[in-house]
Amino acid sequence: MIGTLEHPPVRASRPSARTSRPAAARTARPASALAVWYQHTPSGQAGRDRVWDLVEAGRITSIALTGPAPEDELRWLCDLLSPLHERGDGRDGLVSVPIAARSRNACDQVHAARRLTAAVHRPNLLPALPASDPGLAALTSLLGEGIGVRIGPLHSVARYRQAVRAHLDGLELARWRGLDLAGLTSVAAFGVGAIDVEIDALLDRAGSHEAKALRGMAGTATTRLARGVHADAHCTDASTRWRALAAAGARPQRLVWTQLYHGVPGHQTARYLDALAAPGACVELCAPTLETLDGTPEIRTLRSTREDQDAQAFTERLIAYLRWFDIHHESVLSSLDAAHAHH
Repeated sequence: MIGTLEHPPVRASRPSARTSRPAAARTARPASALAVWYQHTPSGQAGRDRVWDLVEAGRITSIALTGPAPEDELRWLCDLLSPLHERGDGRDGLVSVPIAARSRNACDQVHAARRLTAAVHRPNLLPALPASDPGLAALTSLLGEGIGVRIGPLHSVARYRQAVRAHLDGLELARWRGLDLAGLTSVAAFGVGAIDVEIDALLDRAGSHEAKALRGMAGTATTRLARGVHADAHCTDASTRWRALAAAGARPQRLVWTQLYHGVPGHQTARYLDALAAPGACVELCAPTLETLDGTPEIRTLRSTREDQDAQAFTERLIAYLRWFDIHHESVLSSLDAAHAHH
């Protein structure tokens, strides 16, 4: 068993910097606005001003850093988003940062995440782990210690099912240790655009008009399968395991749809957002993509049961069509997972 922290990180006081402006002065986000993670690369004061303006305008709800950042920068970002974190009951206002350790060893990843959370000392900081086997083991261990985690990107349904299982294992470990499950956050980043890039290349290689007609469909089809896994795992009626955890205050693992474009930023974004902007959904967007959008993405209305059934039937047909071209959907995506996990 990987060792545990005796004292989980606690929140430090906010600095008297630009972040100290009252939360009420910030633009309120409409109820119909989609939760948006902002893909951020620290770039000095200009980068800080950009993030500040996006938060003030209500355009983003959480931040995903693309690489490690100084501790003072992480504290600044966490403090800027802390009002959202408090108002959203811990679901929004999060800052994820990749751990510095590139080791494939789960123990090293856990130790690096512990050091990071203890040094930054903010409740809305999430260490980001790769979706490898050691990363999944580290996810369970960290949740079991009371440390929230983001994992990803994932691409296959099989790997996402493993991430859900690791999430549940971690929550059960935390409950066994007497920790408060209501404050534990687990986020799974599911890459959508990368799926289309991979499958589309194979369809182009097939060469026929029928094959090319299927381009750009595999990504959103895969998200339907992932949503089904998520719903089954967090259904209090169907899962006795989740029923016990929910009764103890646990929250579902949150899915974030990422990699929402390939090629020119914004080229595929509108189509992806239309398909993915369901109630409770989160999307991750980079700065160039945000700039192409007119305002804040909005949640679309709930689909009818018939529409959901039609979409599920289309997904099953698409996977069958891909097999006809000797493209095995889950096998291709498992290979994509393996490539990203060791990138």
